[in-house]
Amino acid sequence: MKLNATLTRCRHGKALVQIDSEPFNGMEIRPAELRRLAQQLIEIADGADRCPLDSKHWRSTRIELGDAE
Repeated sequence: MKLNATLTRCRHGKALVQIDSEPFNGMEIRPAELRRLAQQLIEIADGADRCPLDSKHWRSTRIELGDAE
């Protein structure tokens, strides 16, 4: 499963994650795949927490986790 997200910030300068892929609409998923998806979401959240949001030259960052299946 491939998961695309953009790490950005909201109008208040707080971390914001936009999930760009749409695997959740009517999705049927096996437990092992669901655990892998959960781990990917945790990695995205951790990445958002590490973004240097206070930087004057900060730009949104696009990330892609997993492989195309």
